[in-house]
Amino acid sequence: MVKVVVGIDGGATKTEAAVLTYDGVLLALGQAGPSNPAALPINEVCSNISASVINALSSVKNNVEVAVLSLSLAGYLGGVWDSEIRRCIVSGLGGYVKDARIYITEDIEAAHASAFLTGDGVIGILGTGSNFYGKYAGRRARVGGWGHLIDDEGGAYHIGALGLSIVVRSYDGRIGETTLVKYALNQYSASTIEELVAKVYSAKDVKGTIASFAKSVFEAAREGDREALLILRRETEEVALALSTVVRRLGASNIPIALMGSTYMANKDLWKPMIEAELSKLMGRQVTIGEPLIRQSCAASVIPINAGERFGGNYLVNIVNSCGIRH
Repeated sequence: MVKVVVGIDGGATKTEAAVLTYDGVLLALGQAGPSNPAALPINEVCSNISASVINALSSVKNNVEVAVLSLSLAGYLGGVWDSEIRRCIVSGLGGYVKDARIYITEDIEAAHASAFLTGDGVIGILGTGSNFYGKYAGRRARVGGWGHLIDDEGGAYHIGALGLSIVVRSYDGRIGETTLVKYALNQYSASTIEELVAKVYSAKDVKGTIASFAKSVFEAAREGDREALLILRRETEEVALALSTVVRRLGASNIPIALMGSTYMANKDLWKPMIEAELSKLMGRQVTIGEPLIRQSCAASVIPINAGERFGGNYLVNIVNSCGIRH
């Protein structure tokens, strides 16, 4: 029986489990549905977590026993459902985890580990929403991430909403012409602005429908559209402000900074130099933004090291080699 470490990245759209040796070599990956306990019933969360682990373990040739199970979940909210999740995971995985040490943290911890492993640093996550988090000398600081209705600057929803606002304001004549009108009509297959607005408000997933327009805002900005560029400059200022606030709260002016998330990664060709320039201005030094080293499911397995778990001496080196992300 081979003992393994399992890291789990539980998100709003999917759950991924990574099975690794005690030396940090990736053996298998498995996926299942979402596992955000703030958005789903606990039994569904546990079912998807268990399915992701079983799917991964089923492709491992040797008989294995999970010695350490580290879950990093979106919507974990500081452990509100901790005991329930532990109970149903043990039930769902049975003999696989009968002697396992189980760790549960919020997904931002795995995001941080994906860029800095066990070290210090500041991250910004720019996906549908946004979140900013840092660690330094045992201290932690978190900024933003208060949800799309009142916060989340730099996220796709915020950018998409600003873009659609520009579209209707241009149509009204409150501002000048913008190619965002053409982009919006094309993207939502609408022949008029009235039809466009009706489609947005009647969509089954209004948040996702609005967030999807961020892609068009970036495309219009690449073409030099003035209004699209103004949106990105405003969002850039907010992202840089959030990152510099984390740095200030940590009291570590030279700490490394990394950005990740689907919105950023899809548009870093345009956005990275903008954010670096604004951040350098705020920080009073040249800032170079880093990126994730490893996938988040593998990064979840790193978290227990800071809690005292001891794996093989080359664990971190091997995990970067076997779980590394190519940029």
